[in-house]
Amino acid sequence: MNRSASILLGLFTTTLALLAACGGAAPEPTRTASEIDIASTASAPSISEQKSKRARPHISTVGDELRFDRAKLKETALFKVRLTFTNASTVNQHNWVLVKTGTKDEVAAAAVEAGAANSWIPPGDDRIIAHTGLLDPGETEEIIFTGPLVGTYQFLCTFPGHSATMFGDFSFLSYN
Repeated sequence: MNRSASILLGLFTTTLALLAACGGAAPEPTRTASEIDIASTASAPSISEQKSKRARPHISTVGDELRFDRAKLKETALFKVRLTFTNASTVNQHNWVLVKTGTKDEVAAAAVEAGAANSWIPPGDDRIIAHTGLLDPGETEEIIFTGPLVGTYQFLCTFPGHSATMFGDFSFLSYN
């Protein structure tokens, strides 16, 4: 055999060996439809399990500025929401109040009428969906509530004078 043929045969053999090594594992055996249904049902997390794995919304004040650190929040409508609010101020009291869209200013005015004895929260006000208590500087509170219907709602601090700059939008989205 001549030298060129030997080199070509060597290259061909090496290429075949490399291809065989890269071939991977044997294909998985085919499963029946009932095996697939059982396997996918057993391992698929429920909607509530999926929700519990999601990050819980957290919102805070920005130091002693009269504003929240986030102007927009998002969650899934009609699911349980665990929201944490931190008052990062060193001097001011703050709360976090979720209200129906378009009622922010009315609720803020009603909060002033409710007064300090009610922690600046109008009692029994059906425009309020959820709220924290009035937090002293450095305090944190977690609240749990059921998200309202799909839509965008407003949140604010109802301490007198704070709602002019301490507000934002909370969007509740459909579960897909």
